[in-house]
Amino acid sequence: MSRHVQQRHDHFFQQLLDKPGTAGTLLRERLPPEVVSILSDESPELMPGSFVSRRLRGYRTDRLYLSRTLTGRPVLIYTLIEAKSRPEPRIGLHLLGYQYQALDSWDKTEGRAPDGTLRPLPLLVTMVVYSGSPPWTIPLSLAEATGADTALRPYILDFRYSLVDLCRIPDGDLSHERKLRVGFLILKHGVLQRITRKILLKLLHETMDLGYDDLVTLVYYLLGHIEGPKSQLVRSVLDEVLPDPDKKERVMSTIAAQWEMEGFHRGETEGFHRGVQQGVQQGVQQGRVEMFIDVMTFRFGPLSPELVERIRTADDGQLHEWSRRFATARDLADMFGTGMPH
Repeated sequence: MSRHVQQRHDHFFQQLLDKPGTAGTLLRERLPPEVVSILSDESPELMPGSFVSRRLRGYRTDRLYLSRTLTGRPVLIYTLIEAKSRPEPRIGLHLLGYQYQALDSWDKTEGRAPDGTLRPLPLLVTMVVYSGSPPWTIPLSLAEATGADTALRPYILDFRYSLVDLCRIPDGDLSHERKLRVGFLILKHGVLQRITRKILLKLLHETMDLGYDDLVTLVYYLLGHIEGPKSQLVRSVLDEVLPDPDKKERVMSTIAAQWEMEGFHRGETEGFHRGVQQGVQQGVQQGRVEMFIDVMTFRFGPLSPELVERIRTADDGQLHEWSRRFATARDLADMFGTGMPH
């Protein structure tokens, strides 16, 4: 998975888990009933920060929520979206580190009362959402992962986490909340490179009912993960779902703008790492060009090598002019002229 695809994946699921009501639904539906029964009805509060290392953020998205029991005690709920294609054998060890960071973060900000006395540590509950195809066979507790004798269990470090194994859940049962269900459908089917026309139609129709922003987010995410012939399938299905060309142009123009901004950001970052102003400018330009080629390919199909070369060697003024034509162009001839091979 490339770095910019990792960034899109992470951003999508951050958006999903941050939507009003989505986090509360996820926790109510997927935490053990005995845990849900002691939680208050108040919406969980999203806590700042992530505890996943930068190296793993393309495969994991985490969120820490603060809830309370019926008696008012604080409860931290750590949620990890695990997007690897198969179970992580050392997940227990990884979760141990994340849980320590979560408790340490709380202790630094909330660990003392106004009079300076220590507060009891909050309860901490952990949930892992997994979308890989192979069944999850990793122990659900740290003690089980050690293989220690039962007699020793009371004396060794232990915790248990809840598992949501999406591929073992029928699509219609992923969630009763539509936003969460669509997000889980994407995670379950989109990342694993087994997209079919039937699944795409279902995803797009479900997401259209949610609203324009959600549809844009879905298509933006899928384009970041699907390459080659599968990208043409996405384009074909989008034509079927959005027969109105004006609506399709609106969606694609919004995505094009997002990709252009992403290209600016990536280019600036790469340029600054090189440490020279020329590098910054070249990085920005390269990012814009590659995003423009991506959008053109999605909308009009594969581009000829000659046309790709023309785009890559264009100056800022020409790129700006083509970007303006994009919203109304019916074909490549409208974009580049009738004499351009494509």
